[in-house]
Amino acid sequence: MSQQANEIKNDDEYLDQGNEIVLDKKLMRQSWLRMLWVQASFNYQRMQSSGFLYAMLPALQRIHKNKHDLSLSLRLHNEFFNTSPWLVSFMQGVILAMEKGKQPIETIRTFKVAAMGPLGGIGDAMCQLTMLPITASIAASLALDKVYIAPLIFLVLFNMVRFSIWVPLFNYGYKLGLNALSTLKQQSEAFSRGATILGLMVVGALTASFVRVQLDVKIPLGETALSLQEGLLDKIMPNILPLVVVACCYQLIMRGLSPVKIMLGMIAGSIIFHYAGIL
Repeated sequence: MSQQANEIKNDDEYLDQGNEIVLDKKLMRQSWLRMLWVQASFNYQRMQSSGFLYAMLPALQRIHKNKHDLSLSLRLHNEFFNTSPWLVSFMQGVILAMEKGKQPIETIRTFKVAAMGPLGGIGDAMCQLTMLPITASIAASLALDKVYIAPLIFLVLFNMVRFSIWVPLFNYGYKLGLNALSTLKQQSEAFSRGATILGLMVVGALTASFVRVQLDVKIPLGETALSLQEGLLDKIMPNILPLVVVACCYQLIMRGLSPVKIMLGMIAGSIIFHYAGIL
């Protein structure tokens, strides 16, 4: 009974703090090869989480011999996750080093939340908007000259570029994580706070950029009408309604409501409010 109570109290830390486990080259290679399939199980509830967990699984099973610790780690890496599939190997390397060093779960979580947004933006700009069009244009020009293996050339060029950064980023991330472990142990609270602040900034920017809620309500004032959105709410704080919607969704999720039910409710509410002339 006391052991169960101790496990419940330590859900933010691993019970077994031994970090003498060795991750050999074969296991590391298996990990980054599996990460190539990170998009294979993409879904709109947790996005890349299943693919990320699949890639991390062999190393996590080697690191965590304690079943309780392994369970905590599996739950952690099955949470919502989405970043650039080009640069995800860097995050994988850092997180493997953090797992090997038995860092607190909240520290690992805040790093994932803080890093996946910026890396997603960098990866999309550098790879999908640069490398992919360049390699595709080379293959397209060859195809116009009746080079029939142009599609094969595209695949070779594309994957040469991808692997030229994939493996080095994984190794760099792992070494960076190992070198930072001593600093993280000394300043884990400050790191967690900083990463949390950065993560909240990213969420706030995404909310303002992609959540659209526009009231269509106008209040008659004599011969004119006051727009409730532009004349009142926007003057208090721009994008206040998207913030309210996101905050409400967060509270509902924290209370155990399914994201699917929340989305269905938002769709139904949007339709009703639109025909009522509110939105």
